[in-house]
Amino acid sequence: MIYNIFMFWADKIAEDIKKRNFPLEWVDDMKTPSGRIHIGGLRAVTTHDIVYKALVDAGIKAKFTYVFDNHDPMDTVPNYLAHEKYEKYLGMPLFMVPSPEKGAKNYAEYFAKEFEDGFNKIDCRPEIIWSTDLYFSGKMNDGIKKCLDNADKIRKIYEDLYKKKMPDDWYPFNVYCPKCNKVSTTRVTNWNGKEVAFECRVDAVRWTKGCGLKEKISPFATKEKISGKIPWKVEWAVKWQAIGITVEGAGKDHMTKGGSHDLAKRVAEEILESPVPYSFAHEFFLVGGQKMSSSKGKGISVVELLEMLPPQLIRFLIVKTKLNQAINFDPSEKDTIPTLFDEYQKAADAYYKKSNEDLGRIFEMSQVGKIKKPPKIRFSVLTQWIQMPNMDSEIKKENLGEWASYARIWVERYAPESEKFTVQKSLPRATQNLTSKQRDFLKRVAEELDKKWNPEDFQKNLYEWGKELGISSKDSFAAIYTSLLGKNHGPKAGWLILSLDKEFVKKRFNEV
Repeated sequence: MIYNIFMFWADKIAEDIKKRNFPLEWVDDMKTPSGRIHIGGLRAVTTHDIVYKALVDAGIKAKFTYVFDNHDPMDTVPNYLAHEKYEKYLGMPLFMVPSPEKGAKNYAEYFAKEFEDGFNKIDCRPEIIWSTDLYFSGKMNDGIKKCLDNADKIRKIYEDLYKKKMPDDWYPFNVYCPKCNKVSTTRVTNWNGKEVAFECRVDAVRWTKGCGLKEKISPFATKEKISGKIPWKVEWAVKWQAIGITVEGAGKDHMTKGGSHDLAKRVAEEILESPVPYSFAHEFFLVGGQKMSSSKGKGISVVELLEMLPPQLIRFLIVKTKLNQAINFDPSEKDTIPTLFDEYQKAADAYYKKSNEDLGRIFEMSQVGKIKKPPKIRFSVLTQWIQMPNMDSEIKKENLGEWASYARIWVERYAPESEKFTVQKSLPRATQNLTSKQRDFLKRVAEELDKKWNPEDFQKNLYEWGKELGISSKDSFAAIYTSLLGKNHGPKAGWLILSLDKEFVKKRFNEV
């Protein structure tokens, strides 16, 4: 069998890793909560969750953690927050910035918790690690010392990778200014083995100003105090060692040749003398072909995505896509969401009928909690049912209650006008254009309404009655839609007619 989908790749990773025979495989992912985290971050955490679960399925002892880098600086104010309120915090570490709302300790926790709640809902449940806690624990201190002691070697690594000369007084450490709390404006100028000398430069960056303080400070964290942080590309390697990470991937921008991962890899091997985790790259999660940004508020947030799709469908969207393929999700495109539901139902069929091992595995890994069989009715049909009166019992009968809420959102927010319809309360003006044969057809349909029908049989008879009167099925159904909806197209006519009050339909058709 040729495997050409993501799930084989995840299982293949597990097979490769199993050969190492480590006593524990530690899978980790990281993210800076600089704002509302978009669905690009969701692809990353879900990808790591799938790898973690593939390891467990392969009989490998594994652990899954997620690091929130809550000490990175605030370098821009998202467009959904008041700029005048947050401008003064630019340059400060996120854990020192106040939360947008009550209930969170700080800015970082507010957006991190929102994201965590989101990925928990799609059954990604890593243990959370806060970067500040990692520093407070003292686990980063050994790495801090090694990096400062070998600043010249790290400068050389930067120069080798980026072909740009580094200042001789550059050091891999950023101080939290004791006076203004900013980290973006501080520059370490010397290291004596115990303390770093630093300046909080007024003009260090264009988007905020430093206070001008010049002092010395210990770079080592204690249980009570953190004085600064390592630059993130170098810090990545130190975290691998401090936490014990053995498996970690990243987006392709970080994993390209000469990228962030290459720098962290060299720091790990040449400075820390520690192993580099098993790595993999994944493509972007795009919206309408555009890359997203948490800090700038570009893209769809996880909260918004959970309003559009059930958790299983979100996982399915990510699981079914090869890692080297971008996910381009655009809900405003007519078929994006209905097609996704169709594909999910096909994957479910493959799982229960055991007709396609790869597709069945995708369905299995898309589940949230226990494996649950989806409804049989297509999403496109459901979007029609929710627009018809008196269909609640049919929706309940087909176990479509959950999906109906998503169908309503699709109709309200994303469906093209051609997919929307409303039963007109009065006779539409367009009925004046119907032919005499179309009027005769409607009269015939009205005469049949006193009988007891099921929708499928009624639909078949609509075709037959039109043939008997010598008109095409196109004209027959156009007469029905024009009379009831005021447009020449609509949902399945049999279902539509029988969803309405019988006397209302008889009166309308006879009125025509």
